Amino acid sequence: MEAEAIILADRRGVIRYWSSGATAMFGYRVDQAVGQLLDLIVPDEHRDAHWKGFRRAFESGTAAAEGIAGPFPAKHADGSIVTRTGRLSLVRQPQGKVVAALVVFE
Repeated sequence: MEAEAIILADRRGVIRYWSSGATAMFGYRVDQAVGQLLDLIVPDEHRDAHWKGFRRAFESGTAAAEGIAGPFPAKHADGSIVTRTGRLSLVRQPQGKVVAALVVFE
């Protein structure tokens, strides 16, 4: 397994980049993940909170968890729930508008 899994999602929550490390960590191939909503890996019981925070980050331009390594529960392709350490970064245009969310998992 690669040391890192990298996932990039646009402002609608659609996965736009899925690294080979993400495939190894979460079990979904690139062709299964890219173009899908983050619901692919967000466990059902965490979705409401996830989307509330996701929308707030894009609207406000900030996220309390940005840059802080923390636990992310995720749904593996086999249906199991795994918890991985990840670090969220918001991707901004030069004017400061958030255009994507990037998480690097260890």
